Amino acid sequence: MKFTQVAADAFQHLQLNAGMILTEFDPSSPGTASSIKAKALVATSGGATFQSNPTYTDFGEDIDNVPANTKQLKRIDHYEPRISGTGKTANAEALEAFLGAFTKTASSGVAKYVPNPELDAEENFRDIWWVGDYSDKTGNTNGGFIAIKLLDALNTGGFQLKSNDKGKGDLAFDFLGHYDMEDMDRIPFEVYAKAGTAEPGTDATLASLAIGSVTLSPTFSKNVTSYTATTTSSSSTITATATDNTATVVIKNGDTTVTSGNSASWSAGKNMVTVTVTNTNASKVYTVEVTKS
Repeated sequence: MKFTQVAADAFQHLQLNAGMILTEFDPSSPGTASSIKAKALVATSGGATFQSNPTYTDFGEDIDNVPANTKQLKRIDHYEPRISGTGKTANAEALEAFLGAFTKTASSGVAKYVPNPELDAEENFRDIWWVGDYSDKTGNTNGGFIAIKLLDALNTGGFQLKSNDKGKGDLAFDFLGHYDMEDMDRIPFEVYAKAGTAEPGTDATLASLAIGSVTLSPTFSKNVTSYTATTTSSSSTITATATDNTATVVIKNGDTTVTSGNSASWSAGKNMVTVTVTNTNASKVYTVEVTKS
């Protein structure tokens, strides 16, 4: 037996693409691709890196007869969550996020940013998001995602701009999430994950298909459309349920329509059952060749 195998659905559970750095994101109602793009803080090059390094205290390390790293005696003191990367765009909002502490003035349409020696707890910290595609379904309104919210973020890597000859400039960023004295138990980052679903009106698959107690070959899968079966009975109940409950299901035994949950009669020899699933403009046909011996 080989243990170095890949699960059949492995490629449906990958984090895809570079993701985006956003100023706002609502995991419960993410909106459409266009509305999400409008909240982009900066276009990136090479994606972004998130890491959260915890600092531990081991209360057993100086106690006799207690091994190091005893789980009951270990405590997390704090986290240092960071989102870092390289930006390629430099609008006013991105510049202000990269500068950190500053005073802004404007004259004749020119914005002037002067670094501040002191941080303002209300003005200089902001929540930012990294959101990336997840799963094999990434439609405009139903895509899966992995999202990371960095709370009270500050660009602690300093303001870094590297110009390139005959090329685009690089704006490095290194945002660090911060704790808040008003809620010291709040960890300054959150992670969200949601699997994608089929676009509304495009899922024309069956969730289940059964013909009495007859065994289907191969075993039913919504992605498999052709089956065979054998029986000695004169009739069997056919039940078919669509994955999307707004889809319609039409079952036919030869030319005879059969309502799901009702019986179909078999003639000696081969009988062809067709199940047609229709959902808006999508359609899929399943067939079962039932042989009565």
